[in-house]
Amino acid sequence: MWTSILAPVLIIVGVALLVLGSLPVENRLDGDTLTVKFIIGKKAIDMTDAKYLSVPDDVNHNIIRTNGTSVGSKKSGHFMNTKTKNKYIFYLTGKGKQVYFEIGDKKYLVDDLQHTSK
Repeated sequence: MWTSILAPVLIIVGVALLVLGSLPVENRLDGDTLTVKFIIGKKAIDMTDAKYLSVPDDVNHNIIRTNGTSVGSKKSGHFMNTKTKNKYIFYLTGKGKQVYFEIGDKKYLVDDLQHTSK
């Protein structure tokens, strides 16, 4: 009896933790490191070779999630434009101005950049 109740509860809790662990809360730029803070955990991105560019038109149209999380205006993970087939990595908190940059062949779109001085 308990296993029939416990299994769905564990699945729901696991999915909730996975989603909460991948929703960005804050993007902080500290020197050459971009730290993306999630509800649970954080990720550091080396920005040494980043090329800042204007936000391409196709990044806001015909976008589908290929691997990641979307809840309202918060988006995190890999996304693709279905018409141009361009692939992007989003770390959007739903706040602030969007910033687009490329590191090698990876294309990033982030927002809410907080600058930290050393």
